[in-house]
Amino acid sequence: MDIEELPKSIIKSELKRKGLQVRDLVELLKPLDEELIDSSFNNKMSRGGFSAVFFMKCMKALEVKNLKIED
Repeated sequence: MDIEELPKSIIKSELKRKGLQVRDLVELLKPLDEELIDSSFNNKMSRGGFSAVFFMKCMKALEVKNLKIED
């Protein structure tokens, strides 16, 4: 997998693993000062180039405690 696609893939995997939709994550991100709507979140994901801070906010919102990068 391309390293640039990895953060997007991790977020999508965590959403699927927790049985959540994009709209759920958008709501979970609000207390972390991310005022997004579904379409703006999807735009960020499709561009793929978002900050490490945004990625970490997603992980915090999804309550990810441990992250395995490779097998």
